[in-house]
Amino acid sequence: MEKVSSYTIEKITSKLLGKRVRFTSDCELFPNFDVKVQIISISISQNREILFDCRNISNRKKLVIGSNMRNLKFQILS
Repeated sequence: MEKVSSYTIEKITSKLLGKRVRFTSDCELFPNFDVKVQIISISISQNREILFDCRNISNRKKLVIGSNMRNLKFQILS
């Protein structure tokens, strides 16, 4: 697993856009965060946080994942 914070917006976009990805984090608000998603788009918020617009692989629901989650890591599935 690789840390999102290790990448620039350009590198993370070229690496993840359109891919199926597993995100994990040990965020205090979402303990044991572990989701498998397909990345639809990637943007930057006004506070410079990278936002991943995603679709959950298992239930097809849309969600947005912010790079400011503590220890946010990813693994490319396909």
